[in-house]
Amino acid sequence: MRSLLSLFSIPILLLGLLKFAAPPNDNIGGAINLTTLTGYCSDDAAYSNLEATRSLYRKGSFWGTEGKDIWYKFTAIRTDINITVTGNTGGTSTNTLLSPLIAIYTLSGTTLTEIIGSMVSSNNLTTAYKGGLTIGQEYYIRISAEDDNTGTFKLCINNYDPPNKPGQDCSTASLLCNKDTFSETNISGAGNNNKEAQGTCLNIESNSAWYKWTAANSGTLTFSITPTSNTDDIDWVLFDLGINGDCSKVIPSNAIRCAAGNGINCTPSYYITGLNMTSTDLSEQSNCVPGQDGWLKYVDMIEGHTYALLIDNFSNGNNGFTLAFGGTGEFKGPASAIQVVKNDPCTTQQSFTFSAGLSDAVSYKWEFGKGASITDATGLGPHVLTYSSMGQKNVILKSSNSVGCSAYSYYNLYVTTTPETPVISSSKTILCVDDVLELYTPLIEDAKYSWSGPNNFKSEQQNPQITITGPENSGDYKLTIQVGACASQEAVLHIPDIPKKPIALFYTSPNVTGKYSSPISIGFNNQSKNSTRFIWDFGDGESSTEKNPIHTYATPGIFQITLTAISENDCSHSVSLSGLTLLKENAVLVPNAFSPNGDSINDELKISIPNLINYHITIFNRWGTKIFETTDIFHNWNGKYNNQNVPVGTYYYLIKAKDLNNKNISQSGSVTLIR
Repeated sequence: MRSLLSLFSIPILLLGLLKFAAPPNDNIGGAINLTTLTGYCSDDAAYSNLEATRSLYRKGSFWGTEGKDIWYKFTAIRTDINITVTGNTGGTSTNTLLSPLIAIYTLSGTTLTEIIGSMVSSNNLTTAYKGGLTIGQEYYIRISAEDDNTGTFKLCINNYDPPNKPGQDCSTASLLCNKDTFSETNISGAGNNNKEAQGTCLNIESNSAWYKWTAANSGTLTFSITPTSNTDDIDWVLFDLGINGDCSKVIPSNAIRCAAGNGINCTPSYYITGLNMTSTDLSEQSNCVPGQDGWLKYVDMIEGHTYALLIDNFSNGNNGFTLAFGGTGEFKGPASAIQVVKNDPCTTQQSFTFSAGLSDAVSYKWEFGKGASITDATGLGPHVLTYSSMGQKNVILKSSNSVGCSAYSYYNLYVTTTPETPVISSSKTILCVDDVLELYTPLIEDAKYSWSGPNNFKSEQQNPQITITGPENSGDYKLTIQVGACASQEAVLHIPDIPKKPIALFYTSPNVTGKYSSPISIGFNNQSKNSTRFIWDFGDGESSTEKNPIHTYATPGIFQITLTAISENDCSHSVSLSGLTLLKENAVLVPNAFSPNGDSINDELKISIPNLINYHITIFNRWGTKIFETTDIFHNWNGKYNNQNVPVGTYYYLIKAKDLNNKNISQSGSVTLIR
């Protein structure tokens, strides 16, 4: 047997040679976990082995070649498994895979072992079967195709408890006790009497299987019969044998539904047949009768009546089918349930008492799962036992009645002790608004996490995060962890009070957004909120921690002032004002020309007059029309009037202003606009 090192490493080496990435389940380590196991079928083309590589593990027992395989896994909930891969079967199917292959394995440590069942293939549809599975054990499904074929496919899987093998005459019919979906692997031969259905739409049996049941209530009945091979022609007859009916009543007048159409050779073709809630016909005759599709009207079962179903494979032997029931009617069978009492739960002294609930069964067979002090038992109970190991335990009860009808009950028990009180840590405990609080606790296997906290905080994540919005986020954060039914004590992490967000705000006197001559003293009026400390950066290399400082600027330049407001727990907020422009003393600068041509050089008429407390400029053309006006010395003329470029030429300005000493300034002149 090749080691798993080869199984894992060689495909990884091959990935570098591929144009496209291999699928995630290309090797067993990436096997896709299948959780819906009862009567499950995917859509067409839901799965594929496109771009898969070989595992380089020996081919399956029924395979001609290894092919490019992919992997799936499941945990058994019943004893038998039926797996179908549908490839390119023609018709309307969108599946493309040719000659699919299936194999089933167990994995113990690094040892991968194929479990041999059966595999049947026909027309690119392959079915694998294996019985005797161990409930609660994990199994692996390997899917490939002959001749290195790759493509898309439909996957069906049914994990079930099989009824007794059906007989081929009514007298040896398998008794159905419930409506669980099941599969028959092969049906061959017609029994001692191949004319029991004579007089119905089906006269002679070819390869038949008989089933019987008694209605537990009055209700509807539907079912579907899906042959293992989609080239098989399935016919069937349903008889109502009445109250306490037996096989002597298998006569044409008691045949309430009958389907004998040859759908696989019809247009359109069909191969699945049964009862549904929408069809109206009660019988379909042999051959291709127009309007026949294999489906008949549902049956209204009558409580206490016995029903017999004959399923016949007209095509050939050794192929089986899957039978799935629906409707509101139920089948009569033993009814029981598993009752559990947990003694000293969640302690190291815990034990468990198992009993069968009220039942019409006459015998009971128990299996208590891995690590149980009593592995199996019979009788109603009570059965008291302990487990030597922690974790998931799958308890099974088989109940049988006096006519040999059996039913299974299942109980999933998680054995554990009370977890230790969790340890909580955090990214930090001194927090500011807009910070992210990260809460941490160590990972515990199979644990469920339950967080609660201020501001209606709830989370089931192991390590949640909270964006801080204000004081409402401070307080106690609590965590409880639960493993199985056992919960820890509550752990608490306290987050101290979170102050309101500081808001930095100030204005200046005179207004910063002006042009002044140096030196000049600026007063700063602090309007900040939710803060106790302050840091001023005046933009000239000087700073202050006073609340309302006065600062003197000694040299010309353009300065940006920044105030940082700090709260009592060191949270901070900053705000900046830019545009303080200091010119040389008494400088009045009015250019004699400018060129608004879009080259970013001298594109605007910029007026520079320092120490103003108000300002007004008006610009006229040579005919005296006012074409620009502003009271903001930083609002420069861009050479436009009514958003249109004015002509090249001479324009006239009139400036009226007042400086910090209340001295009036009046100046006029001309400026040349060139482009």
